[in-house]
Amino acid sequence: MRRKNWTVIAAVILLGVRTSGGNAQSAAAATITASDVQRHIATIAHDSMRGRDTPSPGLEMTAAYAAAQFASYGLKPAGDSGTFIQRYPYAARRTDPTARMIELPGNPAFAPVFARDYFVVPSVERVAETPAYYIGTAAPGMQIPEAARGSIFVAAVPDTIAPGAWQERLSAVFPLAMQYQARGMVLLLDPAVGAESLTRIAGPISEQVAPFPVFGLRWNAGSQLVAGTGLDSAALFSSAGAPPRPLPGLKLRMSTPVSVTVASVPNVVAMLPGSDPTLRDEYVVFSAHMDHVGVGPADATGDSIFNGADDDASGTSAIMEIAQAFAARPQPPARSVIFLLVSGEEKGLLGSEYFTANPPVPIGQIVADINIDMIGRNHPDSVTAIGLDYTSLGPLALSVAAANPALKLAVAPDHQPEEHLFERSDHFNFAVRNVPAIFFTTGLHSEYHHPADEPETIDNEKLARVARLAYLLGEAVAQNPARPTWTGAGLDVVRAALAQRAGQ
Repeated sequence: MRRKNWTVIAAVILLGVRTSGGNAQSAAAATITASDVQRHIATIAHDSMRGRDTPSPGLEMTAAYAAAQFASYGLKPAGDSGTFIQRYPYAARRTDPTARMIELPGNPAFAPVFARDYFVVPSVERVAETPAYYIGTAAPGMQIPEAARGSIFVAAVPDTIAPGAWQERLSAVFPLAMQYQARGMVLLLDPAVGAESLTRIAGPISEQVAPFPVFGLRWNAGSQLVAGTGLDSAALFSSAGAPPRPLPGLKLRMSTPVSVTVASVPNVVAMLPGSDPTLRDEYVVFSAHMDHVGVGPADATGDSIFNGADDDASGTSAIMEIAQAFAARPQPPARSVIFLLVSGEEKGLLGSEYFTANPPVPIGQIVADINIDMIGRNHPDSVTAIGLDYTSLGPLALSVAAANPALKLAVAPDHQPEEHLFERSDHFNFAVRNVPAIFFTTGLHSEYHHPADEPETIDNEKLARVARLAYLLGEAVAQNPARPTWTGAGLDVVRAALAQRAGQ
């Protein structure tokens, strides 16, 4: 019933917007074209950008390209010192891939290769020869034997490395490892995990830091590790799993050398001032991240550049096209509009965190964030709106889609709630500061965080239609005097996420 009521209200709001300027709205939206987004993506996701890591020359070139586009539209700079660029400090952590980080004393044949056989969350702590204890399958509600205290914890992770799956298991065991004073942790990954799957996450996660070293071993290395300990390897990934037990004779050395370099990295911020004397002091933000994960180990084809065409050159191109559409209107909307391209998303939503802590306008005057991340793939006739039920933006998006059948887009709810996507893109930093937010995406795919995420894989025509939908939604918000509002469900999600952050 709540969704139905909100839809009726949103339809009335949309009707008012359309009757006040529908022709101008349609003409502006029509400036968003498949050929334009294709041109942007071909530039941003070109090999010369080297995967747009944070920090990197490719990221700087992307920021300069976006700033030039915004300037050509006649938008107002909203970055530092009258420019389009907002900079923030980033401590770049680099793990030495040639270092021998995990060792079995007396067994030089155990020599797994970083980013092929294992990933690591580094630590400043070096671990001398320390006994290991198998604590069972990493899962919520697991129990740690008291006898494991102070040892290196070894746990089974019976999942392929689907986005979010192994992280959830690590999140379940990590607080217990802290409680029981683990010296280190080894995750034995499912035999189904291949080298390419591991490579996708090895680089980004190695730039994080933990209180003790955490290793994820592919089974080719994990089976060597536990050989001769008496652990029932065949049972590890069965439905019942293997029970916790000491691993006699297994001692490990761990060392994760990391170098730290502080860099100044860019966000790009542009603004279109509103036309209403009162509402122009309130702001609608469109956001996307322009960074990706850089260059990594080569895949089977020899390609080592993670171009990030969908993730998130697609969203970046959409923001530039939406900005051009707003600038093409004969009169700006009532509210002001901010166009934000952030970096550091792949490092932990860092650019949007900095922006929301240091916005060019008071954060309380930002009424909504419309975030776009990965909109160039999958079903041609639908787009997922993450947070559809969390604010009044969701029902309004449904009404916009229904009122514009030429878009040929169904707005779908989150069909992968287990992935916690609401907490994994830049809108989340707006949400935790009480700004109603919605996140458009067309979902994950097999090329996610993979060198094969190339411009040729993008459905540019669909991408343009999703960008038009986002434009029309933002237009409706920018014209309506009433601010978007949270639902009870949305507030519950944000409060739970804030409580989890506080507990970490």
